[in-house]
Amino acid sequence: MFDDIEETLERELRDVADGVRVPAMPTLPPLPHERAAARRHWQPLLGAAAVVLVVAGAAVLTTRDGQTVDPAVPTPTPTPSAVSIPRTAPALPYVLDQRLYVDGEQVPGDWWSVQGGDAGWIAIRTDGTWWWGRGAEANALTGGYDAPPVISPNGEYVAELRLENGDGLLTGFDTRPDGEGLGGVPIDLGNRQDGSAVTIRAVTDDGRVIAQGTRTSLLWLPLVGDGTDSIDLAASAPGQVVLGSTPAGLVVTDEDSGEPYLAELSDTGELTPTGTVPAHDDLVVSPGGEWLAWAPLGTLGGEVTALPTLEAQSVDGDGRTTLTAPDGWGFRVMDWVWEDDRFLVSPVVGDAGERMARCSVQPARCVLIDGR
Repeated sequence: MFDDIEETLERELRDVADGVRVPAMPTLPPLPHERAAARRHWQPLLGAAAVVLVVAGAAVLTTRDGQTVDPAVPTPTPTPSAVSIPRTAPALPYVLDQRLYVDGEQVPGDWWSVQGGDAGWIAIRTDGTWWWGRGAEANALTGGYDAPPVISPNGEYVAELRLENGDGLLTGFDTRPDGEGLGGVPIDLGNRQDGSAVTIRAVTDDGRVIAQGTRTSLLWLPLVGDGTDSIDLAASAPGQVVLGSTPAGLVVTDEDSGEPYLAELSDTGELTPTGTVPAHDDLVVSPGGEWLAWAPLGTLGGEVTALPTLEAQSVDGDGRTTLTAPDGWGFRVMDWVWEDDRFLVSPVVGDAGERMARCSVQPARCVLIDGR
């Protein structure tokens, strides 16, 4: 009987205990050092746990709308090659099939090439005459040129070498609507026969002009003083040969080393190196001075009219990549130009004729542009 009473009490006590709901003990906030330790301890564990949960629950993954997802098929993610490259006509002037296009309009005449920026352009016709413009209206440059005129990267200033009354003259003008002539300074033009002929090597965006030959090296400052100020670069920067002007500075080589570099030029004719550039046959810089594109040294010359690839990198040397022309096409020699700090545009030639192409450095991809 004692056993019966004991069993009855045990059963009744168990029933009472099962019906009692004991609240959980409140959680005390951890101290700062405990919070930091907890984060360090749990972050890798949570990552591992997430992997386990994904694997374990793969068979029952669903979307919010109730559709099932096959975990064996990876979800597509955007890749660099999927980045959109516009196929609209270039914003800068360009020549295609000897036709010059500016601001979406065709300029009358047959043309070889065009150079320039937002403020203006210069171009040469197939008859050897030079022209300039701010929009689709072309204006003749009336001088006879042994050396071609040169325009600044932004298209604002043009410099020319002229022969007047038997004497050489370095002159130029401003292409802006309110612009005017820049005056001029006398210069020894040299002699083509002995290789001493002078050419305009660069016109900067702030209006400095550099002309050089084997016997002459001159910096003209048309916007300083009365416009006749000039500096003998042979004295201020001996042995330095200017190759061109870019938005990132002048491209210069040292006669002794032959190494090209970027430099800033002062009004006193002093060159200050600002960076290096790869050895090249032709190099262009984006308008914001962020990217380089170039034809490697030894790839141009002779009968080369197109290249299948160009090299590119940031001005500081990072992110080097190769730009490959669309299949079946090649970049027309020395006609590539940066449209902005994202895209390079160039005529491309192939069996089907000529087209325009646009390239993006990130990713390294080029596409044909629709139409003209």
